[in-house]
Amino acid sequence: MMQPEIIAYRHPTTGTVTYLIVDPATYLCAIVDPVLDFDPATETVDASFINRIIAEIRARDLGPTWILETGLHTGHISAAGHVKYETGASVCIGARVVDSLKRLAPKLGESMVDLDGWDFDKLAQDGEALPMGGLEITAIALTGRLPGAVAYKLGDALFTGDLLLAPAEGAGRCDVPGADAGKAWDDARKVLKLSPQTRVLPGVSAAETFESTIAEEKAANIQLNDKIDRLDFIALRTAADAFLPDPVLAGAALRVAIRAGKLPSEPKSGPRFPPVDLSKL
Repeated sequence: MMQPEIIAYRHPTTGTVTYLIVDPATYLCAIVDPVLDFDPATETVDASFINRIIAEIRARDLGPTWILETGLHTGHISAAGHVKYETGASVCIGARVVDSLKRLAPKLGESMVDLDGWDFDKLAQDGEALPMGGLEITAIALTGRLPGAVAYKLGDALFTGDLLLAPAEGAGRCDVPGADAGKAWDDARKVLKLSPQTRVLPGVSAAETFESTIAEEKAANIQLNDKIDRLDFIALRTAADAFLPDPVLAGAALRVAIRAGKLPSEPKSGPRFPPVDLSKL
């Protein structure tokens, strides 16, 4: 099987890594976890970061097929709606997102969200294959995040979202709405059973973009290596989360995420992204 071309773009403000995947045979492409620039203090939204990637797609005359969301994000504002408008690509997320929509939309006071998931173009089942030219993208359902979270396997590459990070960074935070450290450990053990040579492409990176392998993660991940059991991981992750800053983007990010990456309308008065008590989500 021909391997895809993969280009990583790290968003400097949030550390999110957006990936452009290209099928070299057909020039069809997919975008994983696109990001909008957002200033929570002023509610200013800017598309400069993602527009660079869209410009690359147009310059190379690629055919956008999929926008692959690894979950309902709390650490960045999704640009899925912007990318769909600009390119016509279809937005995909895990099928269990419907459970999250029914839980979150009422608590966020969002009445314009379709609770059956029709704002998304594709609700991928666990193990379902998504075609893209000569390539096949497989969704892997994750349970340690809000329902709907998925990893994506494509050739020898695995896009892990904020589940499995670089070995020196461990795992994504588990103190945000819907996260569960024990289930995140279960998810990690599931993906760590893949071939040792599988490339791990995390959705968050503290510094530059980073790529590892399953073998390297099993040997050296500071929170998820083979010597750390479930209870140890829960203790490590809980201790680490206690020192992290509050997830200030989470409320606004979820309001966009449950709309399949479309921004809420500008209100006649008041904030576009009203504050929310995350503990109630």
